[in-house]
Amino acid sequence: MSTECGISTVRTDLLSEELTKNPERIRVIAETAYNTVVRNAVRLDQKTKTPGEAKNILEAMELIKSAIEDYEKRSHSTTDSKIYVTYEEPDKLANLEALTIKLVRREPGMFGQGTAFENKTRQLKPLLREELDDPENPGYKRAVLGQYYDNLLRLTCWARTNKAANERSLWLETVMEEYSWFFAYSGVNRVLYFGRAPEQTITVDESKIYGRSLEYFVRTEKLISVSEKELECVAVRLANISPI
Repeated sequence: MSTECGISTVRTDLLSEELTKNPERIRVIAETAYNTVVRNAVRLDQKTKTPGEAKNILEAMELIKSAIEDYEKRSHSTTDSKIYVTYEEPDKLANLEALTIKLVRREPGMFGQGTAFENKTRQLKPLLREELDDPENPGYKRAVLGQYYDNLLRLTCWARTNKAANERSLWLETVMEEYSWFFAYSGVNRVLYFGRAPEQTITVDESKIYGRSLEYFVRTEKLISVSEKELECVAVRLANISPI
C-alpha cells in the first residue's frame, strides 16, 4: 500500500509503528509547522503587492536586456550600431559596443524614510501576502509569503573612445526611463536611477576600451508558497529518517 504526497510515494510499511497506528499525529505536526510559518511572517495593515508575477534579480536583469533589444528594434538600429549585452567584461575586441550588467550589492529590503540603502529598518522576515484554502488539496491551507530584496545593478557601457562611451551612457539613461513602466508591469517592484560610478578603462587586445557605468537601485520580491499539505508530506518523509 502507498500514500501519495506530491511527487513522492511513501510506503506505509516503511513508517514507524507509532505513526502507522496514529496517522493523525502527522497532521498535527503539519498544522503546527504551517501555523508557525504564518505566525512568524510580518503582517501589514495595508498589503501591497508587486504588479504582475514577481521577478527575482536574475529575471530583472533579463528584463533590462529585453528592454534594450526592443528599443533598438523600435529605433531600427543597424547591426553595426547595436550594443552587445553581456554579464561579463569584454574579453576581446569586437566591432559592436558592449553593455555589461553586474550585481554589486544585495541586501534585505529596507523601509521607512531616507534614501535607498540608508534606512536601518530591514525586512528580515517575509510578509504574509495572503492565506487561502489550498485549491489543489481540499481541507488544507496555503499561504503566500513575500520577501523583498534591495539590489544595486551596475550597467556599464563599453566603447573604443571616451566620446562613444559617454554618448552610449546617455542613450542608456533614455532607455531605462522609457521602460520604467515595463519593469513595474513585469513584476519588478522598483527601478530607480542611483547615480554614476567611476569611469573605467581596460585593455583588450592591446587596445584601450572605455567604460561608463550607471547604477540602478532595483527592488525585487521573492514569493514563497507554503502548503499545509506539502508540510504534511515532509513530516511523513522525515518520519522514515528519525523519530518525530
